[in-house]
Amino acid sequence: MPHTFVVTGATSFLGARLAGQLLAEGNKVYAVCRNNGKADTVLGRHERLLVVTASLDDYPTLAPAIGHADVFVHLAWEGTGHQGRNANDIQQANIQHADEAMQLARQLGCQLFVMAGSQAEYGTQLQRIDEQTACQPFSEYGKAKLEVCRRGFAFAEQQGMKYMHLRIFSLYGEGDHEWTLVMSSISRMLRNEPMPLSPCTQQWNFLYVGDAVRQIDLLCLHALERSDFQHEIYNIASDDTRPLRSFVEDIKRLTRSDSELQFGAITPQQTVSLNPDMSKVRDAIHFVSQAPFDDIISKIIHSQQAT
Repeated sequence: MPHTFVVTGATSFLGARLAGQLLAEGNKVYAVCRNNGKADTVLGRHERLLVVTASLDDYPTLAPAIGHADVFVHLAWEGTGHQGRNANDIQQANIQHADEAMQLARQLGCQLFVMAGSQAEYGTQLQRIDEQTACQPFSEYGKAKLEVCRRGFAFAEQQGMKYMHLRIFSLYGEGDHEWTLVMSSISRMLRNEPMPLSPCTQQWNFLYVGDAVRQIDLLCLHALERSDFQHEIYNIASDDTRPLRSFVEDIKRLTRSDSELQFGAITPQQTVSLNPDMSKVRDAIHFVSQAPFDDIISKIIHSQQAT
């Protein structure tokens, strides 16, 4: 049965793909974003897509513009870049905006609130990470996401609304930011430029954005269908965990590059290892991922070579 979704941050890398998936399945989507022109470019036009132009500060006033929804997916978040991640004032404001988003979802009669959390909530972990792993965030960004999770659980218990917290690991895919490791590596290797890198010895996990969208979509249906669902955390990642160096070497192989991979040329301030356990997601929706890393990287390479 189709549902009505509210998606904030709907023109983001993940948001645009999620909105498109929800529309393709017959749902109605209220896409909340700051720039109406960007929404037309990124999301296009669709009879079941309604764009709501609003900033994060506008959430308390949006109920009349939407009326009713079944699911509220909160992706909007300021300060996700390197500089903003440790800006306490920005991250504290994000917590307030998430509180307001939950209140808006309550006003709209939503059954389910879905929050985009982050692997940053776990902090530095050397062991395999499941949803019960103790969180030790070191960035203000990770701390703020974890605080929203705590508040979301309390909100669900107080208001009777279902709450789902998604700890998103490392997404990649077509249309991602040019500064990400995957996209910048492809660009520089196609130009045969030297690649200064960290040692890249830590475990890493990449999830194709299309598979992330399918996970989220199926988890929403799972939560809506379960009468005993109250609040849950889910890792959003793939089954492909290996040393980060292996992914970089795959990109070099696929670009057929002569770039020198200068492992160890950069010393990171904090080394994060990503080794997620996906058992809980697999048990819930019987799906984790299906897009091989090589296939998606080859598509991105072809796209860049064509421009």
